[in-house]
Parts: sequence; C-alpha cells; structure tokens
Amino acid sequence: MPDRSCSKLLRALLPLLAATGCDGCPSSKPYTPYTLGSATPAGSPPPLSGVAPGAADAGPEADAGDQDAAASPRFAVVPSVPAPAGGKQWPLEGGAVVAAPTGRTFEAGLLLDADGDGARDLVAWARSPDGLRGELLFAPAARPQALRTLAALPGDLAAQGCAPRVGLSQIGPSALTFDFAPQCGDPQRAASAGATRWIAVLRLPGAGAPPELALELRLRTPPPEEALSASLEVVDRDADGRDDLVVSVGLAGALRPFSAPAAKGAAAELRVPLVFLDRPAGLSRDAAQPGEALRGLAASLLRDARGKSTAPSVAAAAQRLRRLHAVLCADAAGGGGASAGRDAARAGEALVWTGVGPVRCGEPGLAEAIDHAEAVAASTRGAPLAAIAALDRGGAEPRAKEDARLLAKLAPPATAAAVYRTAAAPQPAGRGAFGPLAFEASGALLVRTAQGVVRVDPAASTESATDVPPWPAAVHAGPAELVAVERRCDAPTLLALFRSSPDAVGEMEVPLPLLRAQGPRARAASPERCAGTEKLPFAPLAASERGFDIALGAALVSIDLRAAAPTSAALSFPLTTPAPQGAPRSPDGATLAVPAAGGLLVATAGGAARLWSGGDLAQATACAPANGGARVACVVGAAAVIFEAK
Repeated sequence: MPDRSCSKLLRALLPLLAATGCDGCPSSKPYTPYTLGSATPAGSPPPLSGVAPGAADAGPEADAGDQDAAASPRFAVVPSVPAPAGGKQWPLEGGAVVAAPTGRTFEAGLLLDADGDGARDLVAWARSPDGLRGELLFAPAARPQALRTLAALPGDLAAQGCAPRVGLSQIGPSALTFDFAPQCGDPQRAASAGATRWIAVLRLPGAGAPPELALELRLRTPPPEEALSASLEVVDRDADGRDDLVVSVGLAGALRPFSAPAAKGAAAELRVPLVFLDRPAGLSRDAAQPGEALRGLAASLLRDARGKSTAPSVAAAAQRLRRLHAVLCADAAGGGGASAGRDAARAGEALVWTGVGPVRCGEPGLAEAIDHAEAVAASTRGAPLAAIAALDRGGAEPRAKEDARLLAKLAPPATAAAVYRTAAAPQPAGRGAFGPLAFEASGALLVRTAQGVVRVDPAASTESATDVPPWPAAVHAGPAELVAVERRCDAPTLLALFRSSPDAVGEMEVPLPLLRAQGPRARAASPERCAGTEKLPFAPLAASERGFDIALGAALVSIDLRAAAPTSAALSFPLTTPAPQGAPRSPDGATLAVPAAGGLLVATAGGAARLWSGGDLAQATACAPANGGARVACVVGAAAVIFEAK
C-alpha cells in the first residue's frame, strides 16, 4: 500500500523547496538542478537517491512569476572530459600545454573561460597514483605554466579498502562542482570505515579573477540501510543579479529495525534545503532553511495524525523525520556532530558538514512537535499507551500545554496512598531483572525474600512463609539472557544486549525501534556532545523461547530471537503473552504498571489508563499491579508497599 503520509509530507515540502527557486520574482534566473553524479562522465559516482528541487517542482499554487521563471532558459550542465592519454599534459587552444605537477596525473577537467578574459582556461583534477590525494588546479590560458591550487582534497577522507571516484562539472554560469566519493563495495564497511563524500563548489568571479573555493560539503556514509544524497541548484533567489546556491539534502531508506517506506522513487525520500546566498564576501547561509522545511514536514505530520485513514502511517513517518533531523542537524537531539568536528565519525552523529562546521538548524522545538504529532496519531487510532510513550520521550514532563492536555485525557492523574507496608524485606533485584513482588489472583501479595517467598494478606494484616518456589531474577528466553539496554554514541538506535548462552563469550546486540534520543531518561546534556554509553532502565514483561517483551517507560518492545539475525518491533497493548511472576503485570496479564511521564502509569486492557503519583511512589521501584489495577505493590526502601489510587 502506498505510504500516504510520506506523499503528504513531500507535498507539504514542495512549496517550500519551490520557493528557493524563484521567490516569485520575474528577474530570477533558475538553472537546471544538478544531482551529484547525475551529469558526470562514466566512472564518476552515481547519485545516491532522489531528484533535486527546482522551480519546475512548484505545485499548482505557483504564481505567474514562478511560471515565467520556469519557462526561462535553463543552464545545461557541462560535464568534465577525461584527461588526454597518460594524464601528464593537457593541451590548450593555441598550442599551449599544461603540465601536471610532479607526482600527479590529470584525471578529468573542464576547458572554459574561468577568469573572464575571453580565453578558455583549464580547471582540472590532478591525483596521486593511489587516487586518495589530489588537488583541483587552475591553469589560465594567458599563463598556462602558472598552475594554481584551488582546493586540495582533505587528508582525512581516505577510507581503507575504498576506491575513489570523482566528477567535475559546471552547474551554472559562475559555478563549478567537484564530487569525490569513496566507493567501498560493502555498505557496512563504508559506514564503519567512515567513508566521506566531499563536494567542493567553485565560484567564478570573472573580471580577471581566478576561480575560488566557495563551499565545501561533506556527506558521511550512513548505516547500510540508509542512503544520503545531495542535489545542487544555482538560482538568483534574492534578485540581486548573483547566482545563489541551494543544496537539497535527502535521506532514503530506514534503519534496522524500522520498516522501509512502501513508496518508491522520490516519494521514498525526505528532502530539505540548505540555502547559500552569494554575497561579495562569499556564500552566506540563509538561516531560515532547513528550519522552515522541517517545520513544514512536522506540520504535515500533525495534519495526518488527525485523520483516521492517515494516522496509522504517522509513527513510521515521524521516525523518518526524526532521523533526517539527526542526520542533518548537529543541534538536533541525537545529532551530536559538533564534538567530533570534521571527523564526526560515529554512525549515530550528524552526517553533514558544510566546511565551516556542522549544520545547526536552530529548531529546538522540532523534536517535541514530532512527538506531539505521533501522540495525536496514536490517540486517533486508539492506542493510548503508544501515545503516552510518544509524549514521554526523554523522560521529561510534557513541555507544551497541548501535550499536557492530551496526557491528562489519555491517563487522568490519580493520587496514590499507601495502605500496607510489609515487614518482610524484598530481595534486591538488579536493573532489568524480574522484581521480587507478584500479586496472586486472590489479591494476596507474594514477596520474594532472601529466605524464600512470603505471602502477604493485606486485609488480615498477616505475613506468612509459603512453599511457593522463588522465581528467578534473571530474564531468560531459552538459553539466552537479556543483559541490558544501552544508549551509545556509536549507534543511532537504542540497543538490547543479550548473551546467547550462560557460557557465551561477549554479548550480542539487537537494535530497538527507538532512536538514540528516545527512550527513558535521555541525558539533558547538549545534543552536540554525546554522553557516552548509558544503561537505560527497562522492565521485562515476558520471556519465552521466542524472545523477550520489555517496557522502556510506556514504550513496549518485542525482541524476537528465532531468526539468525534477531529482530525487534513495537509491541501493542494489551499483551497476549502470559505474565511471569516479578513482571510489572497483573496475574491475568491484562494490567500493566510502568514508570512514565513523571509518575506510575497503570493501564488495564479495556479500561482507562491512569497516571499515579504521590506518597512514596517517587522512590518506588519494581512495581507490580493486581488484577484490575486497583492496587499496585512496589519496593520502597527495605519494604514492599501496597498502594491504592484515590
């Protein structure tokens, strides 16, 4: 089925991108958008994905000025030509010859009047024998022996085992672009090796001046499931007679374990523009983009979230938009590109760099807007726990009034009061283990202690030893044991760690359907500085030969170990698996009690969820509900406390 949410997102974005082409000014001069590699000679890197934006993409609401601009003559991209045989010399018109520098060989070049003196000069790429070093050179027709280096390939781009492919093109009357792309064969190796695509944009000032480097752009290789692309367009956006530059960054695919978009072609890719205005001192980035485009995509998500037919696709579209935000923006939650500077080597960090530093998009409220849209969509489709999980991302209180109202509607607040405190001391349980408390169907509470299991009858205020065998704290699915859930700098998603058997050496990882900035207790540090490895609190809900069900706050996740490569997916409530003792579930499995949104979320299948707070709940751990959810028992200090909601 087509991804209707995705197509709506793109329709919402098109007017924003079209605005970069003309602004409705008849004096604008749009030129053919250049998708990197799309107009380069054989042997150059192919485009990663997508089509560039341009005036021709304007929607039905484009005004007459846009239409006039679209009908204007477009610049025909001029690709470079291969160097003459041997690559040691390049002849110019009139019999002059340009010699390659010592240790370098010409590979590709352009003959054009680059300095405005009426004669055709040479702009060429000269490389080392291994192709991993080189320079863009300029040889003026008037003095062909006076070679000048326009830009040198940065020395930190070489990736082991990757062969370089290059392209050089003229994309506008006064703009050239050079594209250096490592080709690594195996996408996983490319990502792990830190392979980086380098694009240099050259400006032709004319009036006797040589070409100059106007912009550098770096695109790091994303994880194998994703494709990162860039398209370049030169256009006079502000009608000042100077050609500005629009770089449209696109992201296609989906990280494991997220599902890839059902749509094909351009609809499978999200794109937003970076705009650089040509000023006498050089290119100056327009601070309005990509913020306006990102806000437009988030607004489209919210519109889809309110529709019965479109709400089911919003969760996947929201994750794609979060990922684009993190990949492009160093100041996005989960972006984190600034701390690594130009290298930005880890897979979870921002993957785009503009030459003067990582991209800062200046949209601090975008993550909350996406969360809100996802919560509204979950509420529309009748999934209150999924809605609360979206509002609870990061473990913070809702920041907006809309979020607070929605949360109060989904889980009305309730005040908890302690009705019984045990003398029996629950056996301590580690992080992510089955807890020491479990209700029985009768309403009695079982407490696992160091000496055995004690039955508590709160009505009679009695505690007695039983012959009930103590249940294990460790979470096992057959021979596999769930060890931890981590947020790491080198992974774009949260990871579940497990051992395949008790005697296994090392731990295996399963990516979870939550991006790095999601999940409980996200660090409040600057998103531009990754905080290292963080162990996250989680609650085991079920374990079987199939795998594990866990809760991270209100986010429920199923981990399937049956395949050779374990997988994970979002889990719907109510759960259908039996409730093991020590899980935060009632004996009949229909009620769940997990920390979320600053309180204890108690939800029962077929009934309303409520958010408990007050009393000693702020210090409570390892909670377990009774059937129906009227009572919840938690460990508080050295005792078990039974709470009721008032």
